[in-house]
Amino acid sequence: MSAPAPLRIAVLVNTPPDNDFWNDVSESYRAAFGVVAPTAQLDMYDPVFESNFPDPQKYNLIVLSGGKADASSSEPWVLGVLEFVRNAAQSSPKTKFLGICWGHQAISRAFGGVVRAVLTVPIAAIEDVKLTEAGKKFFSTTPDVASFRLPEFHVREVAQPGEKFIHPAENHEMFVNQQNTVLTFQSHPEVQPVLAKKMLLEEDDVYNGNLSKDELDSHLKRLEQPTDGFEVLRRVVEWVRE
Repeated sequence: MSAPAPLRIAVLVNTPPDNDFWNDVSESYRAAFGVVAPTAQLDMYDPVFESNFPDPQKYNLIVLSGGKADASSSEPWVLGVLEFVRNAAQSSPKTKFLGICWGHQAISRAFGGVVRAVLTVPIAAIEDVKLTEAGKKFFSTTPDVASFRLPEFHVREVAQPGEKFIHPAENHEMFVNQQNTVLTFQSHPEVQPVLAKKMLLEEDDVYNGNLSKDELDSHLKRLEQPTDGFEVLRRVVEWVRE
């Protein structure tokens, strides 16, 4: 049997370009997919300044990355991303879409969902994302696996999912549409500890307020814990090929 053709993956980097954060986000996807799909071709797109979008029919997977903007805003570039998602999903039904963090929220909004500020405090931690029965089936987990440990960094969340989306995880943490072509995660399976700690330190005023040095050190230590990110992304690669 011949090897499957290399995947073609487009990543919409939903943050202004030409800075360290844009580069960090891009590299995190190149590194993560380099582990789970080493032959894949990844192309990065800038929807913020350049309004640069991929031709969906040329890609197997289009990823909407995380970002710091408000996915519920009416900024022209945000609305442009929402319009692109709706049009591309309709015009290229064989292309899969993956939303991560901001992308999770934006895709939910694009299909009729509602995004709001988190009701507790901003989240910057490795979280236990609890799977539903639909999620256990989707990920083909063993009976002893009820959750995935994944990094999360967000100040907004999905209050109401888009229409006709299934919940693989509790608390609006994951969605997949009924057509099985759109998959979204509030978490960051692509983020590894070095970037997680950098994100926490650079946004400490947003995520942690006035933590003491000892408290901050404790938070940073917890971000060094192993996660299930690569396991989740391996399932994404399988799903893209389905």
